[in-house]
Amino acid sequence: MASTLIGKQAVVIGAGMGGLTAAAALADFFDQVLVLERDILPSEATHRAGTPQARHVHALLLSGQRALSELFTGFEQDLARLGAVPLRVGLDVRMERPGYDPFPQRDLGFFSYAVSRPTIEHAVRRRVESRANTTLRQHCRVKELLASPNGKTVSGVRYENGNGASETIATDLVVDASGSGTLTLALLQSIGRPLPEETTIGIDLGYATCVFAIPDDAPTDWKGVMIFG
Repeated sequence: MASTLIGKQAVVIGAGMGGLTAAAALADFFDQVLVLERDILPSEATHRAGTPQARHVHALLLSGQRALSELFTGFEQDLARLGAVPLRVGLDVRMERPGYDPFPQRDLGFFSYAVSRPTIEHAVRRRVESRANTTLRQHCRVKELLASPNGKTVSGVRYENGNGASETIATDLVVDASGSGTLTLALLQSIGRPLPEETTIGIDLGYATCVFAIPDDAPTDWKGVMIFG
């Protein structure tokens, strides 16, 4: 089914997972989609400064895996080509839980993938960059969202390019996927709009990641293990 265009230009702020998938969703409905990313993006699946938490262990949940496969046909094959290890859920991962010795293993009928966060983002970024009407500009820091004279719409984005020069682009839609939300809050203040209510919930949680060598005598009938306290 053919898509109906709803605008000429869309701008997405941030080339993380949120920004990249937003750009992919918008590409069928706008003539041009521009993604502005403040980082210098690696050409390979490596860590970058803008996602410091990416060095920790991540899991691609089934719902996210299915959503990415809907946006990018054949996405699971992309992951496999980049070295992701397929896991038959219920069989290939050993579960160690209190009260079960061992936790029952059963084939739940679908595959998950053991893959790093940088690899997932790299695969998505390659798909987004392959779209003819989508442009990803790295090392561009967005400074301000610009409102229309009546304050009813966002009309443009002002950003600093990789050479330190200021540029402005007119746009029909902006998606703020920068992570902090400060640009959106500053826009609301500039046009005299009330700020959204905030609720802060302290969870007192920290986590760490270690890399372990696999013992030579490790079992071969499973590919991973999850140990619960």
